[in-house]
Amino acid sequence: MNWNWILLILRLAGSIRPAAVLAFMLLLASCGSIDNAPINVPSSIPQLGPVAPIAGDDSLHSTIVGLAFSGGGMRASAFSFGVMRGLDQIRLPEGGRLLDQVRFVSGVSGGSVTAAYFGLKGRAALTDFESRFLYRNAEEALRTQVYSVDNVTRALGSGVNDRSGLPTWLAKNVFGNATFADMNRPGRPLVWINASDINSKTAFIFEPITFATICSDLRAFPVSEAVAASAAVPIVFTPVVVKSYADKCGFLLPPHLRAMGEDRNVSANVRAYVAALSKYRDPNALGFIKLLDGGLTDNWGLDGLNVALASAAEPYQPLSRQDAIVLQKFLFLVVDSGRNLPSDWSKTLEGPTGADLLEAVASTAIDSSVRNSFEVTRLEMHNWEERLKAWRCSLTPEQVAEVRGSADGWDCHNVSVRIDRVSFEDLDPATSDRLQKIPTRFVLDPKDVRLTIDAGAAAAVKVMGGAVN
Repeated sequence: MNWNWILLILRLAGSIRPAAVLAFMLLLASCGSIDNAPINVPSSIPQLGPVAPIAGDDSLHSTIVGLAFSGGGMRASAFSFGVMRGLDQIRLPEGGRLLDQVRFVSGVSGGSVTAAYFGLKGRAALTDFESRFLYRNAEEALRTQVYSVDNVTRALGSGVNDRSGLPTWLAKNVFGNATFADMNRPGRPLVWINASDINSKTAFIFEPITFATICSDLRAFPVSEAVAASAAVPIVFTPVVVKSYADKCGFLLPPHLRAMGEDRNVSANVRAYVAALSKYRDPNALGFIKLLDGGLTDNWGLDGLNVALASAAEPYQPLSRQDAIVLQKFLFLVVDSGRNLPSDWSKTLEGPTGADLLEAVASTAIDSSVRNSFEVTRLEMHNWEERLKAWRCSLTPEQVAEVRGSADGWDCHNVSVRIDRVSFEDLDPATSDRLQKIPTRFVLDPKDVRLTIDAGAAAAVKVMGGAVN
């Protein structure tokens, strides 16, 4: 979404006198209620594992891929989709295409649309995602008039657009009535949709453990609502609300997860996640969870994998046992769809002021956060590689042969875990500059969509082409 639109609202609101603000708030009360009632349902028997076994195609391969799609509106959706096209061009030495070996996809904001659609359709997403979303106007159902008194009033309240906007549009045009039970089926990647819990100030990940703590049924949750929560930019959207039913079941956090929450050697992000889960279990401390754009806490969508690694009960998880035995290369690719180009106030003595200052503060915080998160993930991946090797070396030849057909030639140490990033920087300077100037809104010029898709494909082939050989 276009942050400049938000900053313009803030600038306009800042020029309004207190008496006018009070009048606006009274007007808000007379304009009708905002539709943000929670729609998640309780469950007395929480789901603890994936909806279905994790699989890419139906065969086992030595190379497995995980993806993280960053935020950035339609630009991020298109760039991520282009990366998928690029992966589909890369053939594996043992046969097949790299896209078919994607086991995990983590998405945030604009990237969450592509991730969720891939989770629902698998490689069939390559055929119709462009027409169903990328070349559509996802803002047509939104309130976008910056100088509208009603919109400014809503902005001074909880947000301009509620459920009647983006969630409804996504359900009508992209996801239909699909729920999480429709995703993660055999032959589909496991999908993590990332939003931000603005009370706990940490990531809220639409995954089984998170919903188990609030005694709610993830399988019944609409995909469109999760994606809308992940893309709910503050002020432009009201928070998406999830209700805690903590008193409806006796769920206890797994002991290893509780231990990680107390271990100072564990990353701060994971400890914050565990602390939030513990709070969700206290019905006296929390009744509703308010969710906004996942980019506020993790604009690269890395927390999905970090939390999955932390909450894993087995050393090989979130891989399946069979995949972990056959595996030789695990490639985790972060798809970074960039940020807007900085203002030119650094060329003068004056500035930044007003909206430029707010934008600079927000961009500095987000960029610093994602860089730190990437390094934390790199460390987590290294530690996971060591756990994988130790687990593999504990297997008997019979256990290996049960999966591979034979233990001949198998080396328990022959497994590597690699994290890499694909971004606009992997392209020529002229193309990179053009991409950075494309706005981060949910409607783009068709020429910009085509440019971004082609750029994603080219960057993926450049970065990942040599990684599989």
